[in-house]
Amino acid sequence: MHTPSQAKNRTRAIVIAALAAAGLAGVAVHAATSSDPATQTSALRWHHHGPGAHFMHVLKQLNLTAEQQTQVKSIFASAKSQFKELGESMRSNHEALEAMAPTDAAYPALIATEKANAATRIEQMSAVKTQIYAVLTPAQIKEIPSIIAADKAKWQQRHQNSAPAAAAPAPATSS
Repeated sequence: MHTPSQAKNRTRAIVIAALAAAGLAGVAVHAATSSDPATQTSALRWHHHGPGAHFMHVLKQLNLTAEQQTQVKSIFASAKSQFKELGESMRSNHEALEAMAPTDAAYPALIATEKANAATRIEQMSAVKTQIYAVLTPAQIKEIPSIIAADKAKWQQRHQNSAPAAAAPAPATSS
């Protein structure tokens, strides 16, 4: 069983993770709806930092037709204001939580609001993903797991290569 402080720390960690995911989803939506190539390129660098951005990376690998690209951009454009509005709410709640002591009477209400906002953000992302899947062909949908697996393998390979080498045993000395 968790102590009250462990529960608060866990709740705080969940809220922070939700805020991070929400921010990254906003970056992905902005990149998808922006006509500025520099913005799209910089957002692509974030593909490994969040589920929304990774989904954009996967979509780029599906070789979408021009019509599909237009439909996907339209889906993201229609969701952009909802993501932005909720992101602003989450940001202001987060700032209020940071400035507030856990013993403050308003603290539990803000935590509850953050949980509700996080759930809403997940529902919004799910709705966007569902709409995008409706645009994809069955063949493209079948490709997604292999793209994700290949990305995961590349990530693991990069991180294995960048891991510090195990210390070599010291040479034996003769006395």
